[in-house]
This record gives sequence, C-alpha cells and structure tokens, in this order.
Amino acid sequence: MSGRVLVVAKAPVPGRAKTRLTPPLGPEDAAALQRAMLLDTIDGCRAEGADVALLAAPDDAPALARLVPGVPVVEQEGRGLADALRLGLDRHGPAAIVSSDIPGVPPGAIRRAFAALATGADLVLGPARDGGYWMIAARRGHEAAFRDIPWSTPACRTVTDRRAREAGLLVHHVDEWRDLDTLADLAAASAEGMNGAGPRTAALVARLARAGLLTVPAPPAVVASEIIAASPWRTVLRDTLQDGGGERGYVYVTAPRAVFCVPVTTDGRMVLVRQYRHPVRDVTLEVPAGSIEEGEAPLEAAARELAEEAGGRAAHWRHLSTFFSSSAHLGLRSDAFLATGVELSAPHPEAGEDLAVVLMPVHEALARARAGGFAEGQTALAILLAAPHLEAGR
Repeated sequence: MSGRVLVVAKAPVPGRAKTRLTPPLGPEDAAALQRAMLLDTIDGCRAEGADVALLAAPDDAPALARLVPGVPVVEQEGRGLADALRLGLDRHGPAAIVSSDIPGVPPGAIRRAFAALATGADLVLGPARDGGYWMIAARRGHEAAFRDIPWSTPACRTVTDRRAREAGLLVHHVDEWRDLDTLADLAAASAEGMNGAGPRTAALVARLARAGLLTVPAPPAVVASEIIAASPWRTVLRDTLQDGGGERGYVYVTAPRAVFCVPVTTDGRMVLVRQYRHPVRDVTLEVPAGSIEEGEAPLEAAARELAEEAGGRAAHWRHLSTFFSSSAHLGLRSDAFLATGVELSAPHPEAGEDLAVVLMPVHEALARARAGGFAEGQTALAILLAAPHLEAGR
C-alpha cells in the first residue's frame, strides 16, 4: 500500500519560528533551523517514493508555496491540531502526517508505516523522544485517536495509544525519532551525532555548536513512560530515565498550556477572583487564569478566561512573558498577559467553578505583590511582570 504524505508546516519567519529557542538563538537562526528541518523532511519523504504535500494554516500557505514551489499546499481544516490531523487523514487517506520539527525522516520509516497499514494496522505512530509522535498514519481519521488528548505534553503519544487501543484499533509503531524544539534537544542531537538527519539540519546544528550556543548538558534518555493517572487536563507520568549513572524513575504531572491575565479596569482597579483550591485546602486570591483549549491561541484563551471568570472585556492586550510554573514537578508552560481598558459585566464561569470577583486598586495590588501578599505564585509573578507597564502608564 502507498499513500500521500502530508508534512505539517509553518512558514519559517524570524520572530515567529522556534521561539522556544530564542534566546540563546537569534530570530534569524531559529527561522533558519525551522527552514532546514522542513526542507530536509520534504526530501526525506520524497526519498520514500511518497506523494508529498504540505499541511498548513491558511495564513502560512502563500509563504510556503513560495519556499517550496514544487510541493502542493493543503490548508488545515477544522479547529486546532486534533481536527487538522483527523480531517487530513480522512480527506487524503491512506496517508501519513509527518511533523516538520524533525531533522529529516528516518530512512524506510514511511514505507514501513504504509506496509503496516496494508497488513491490517489501523493506526501507525512514529514515537518522538519528547513523548509525542513525529508521524501518524492511517487509512482514515479514527476519532478515538484524537479525543481528549493532552496535546503538546509528554503524555501525548501514550494517551493516543491508549485511546486507540481502547477503541479496538490495531496500533503499530515504527522508528523512534527526535524533535528539535528546545535547547536541550539541540544539545542532545549535537552530542549524539546527527546520524540519519538531513544535510541542512546537520550543518546548521554543527554551526551552532561551534559558536558555543549548545553548551548545556544533554538530557537523559527516556526508556519507558507509564501513565499513573489521567484526565483531559492532567496526566501523572512515571518516566524511566537513563544516563551515565544508570536508570532512575521520575514522577511528574503534565498539563495543557495555560494563560494568566492581569486585568485593569478603566477606573484603575485590578480584577481578581477568589476561589477554593482543593490541593492547598484553602481559598486563594488570583488573577483570571485557565487552560488553553484545543485550537485556541494563548491570547484567545486569555480573553475567554477574563470573560468567563470576571465578565470582563479588554480594550488593549500585552503579552508579558512565557514561563514554566514548577519545572521540577509540573510540565506546565504558561503565558501571562496584561489587559487594560477592561469593562465588566456578569461573569459566566464553567460548571463547578465557584468564583467571587474582587476589585482592588492597582497601587494596592502592586504593593501587595511586592510584599509577598499573594500566596498563589503564578498570580504574584503575573502582577509583578505587569507592574512596569502599569506604572509607566500611570
């Protein structure tokens, strides 16, 4: 059996490409890395004899068509990654959808994926070392494989595998491969050697190493990953890690990306919410916050959370920072925003949320944050990040 290969692609634009790598990389180097991986991945797929097209968001399609004029561009359908993958398989199946965040394709892997489909497999995954997958292949889009998946977390592949098997699908795995998303990924690729990588990516990683930009310890290898407990919003994982000291276990929680919003009304008051938080058995005072839903951009999620929790609508938004909430225990990546010119109406919280809106003068909220008066650390950080902009505006 043969089929079409759709390479998930984004336009390699400086300032938008590989932002998790800036710094230490500059925007131009980050965009060059994304471009090199995309072109090497396309070449790797073509070497498998595949019919190759790009799967891209509509905004990226024109730039990608100029970059690779001989490769058709298929616009993503639906909302978010789950829809893009499922509908891509439905429209083009049998098909394999391949990430472009990889340094080319493991030789023979795509042929093995289509061979597995031809001999009865319903779903084929190419495991990625970060807990996701670099390829998914199927004759059609099976909804079970895309339902309640913790996307962009280390539990993504394991949960996908579980959902598919629970639905009675026959799942087959092909070669494990690496993503190049973080500085640790680049350091590991450089240290291990770029065997199997495309020439453009290998040359670029070598140049970055010579420039001294990859001087961090390579991460340990994940040799096994077990789900201890899971929900759509949180997954407890136990990974077995292997490094020079042998094997060791590591238990941690993964969660979808989140947003924290510091809202300030037109009359100069900060909008906070008071609610009971069961893990700490206490009531906390927080800024409006929540998880990013599948298909949302961070700013969209921040605006939605402000409306739901406080009935607020902002005239102006500013992105403050991206941070990890507790990197030793929790794989949660968050974005903080400042919202100004906020007008309030009736909140409409989700079922089960019991919130009280608290309005506090901005100067009082800033003084309290600086004095350690917010027990919820992410709220304190978001307010302190907003402080210079609020004081400059005043």
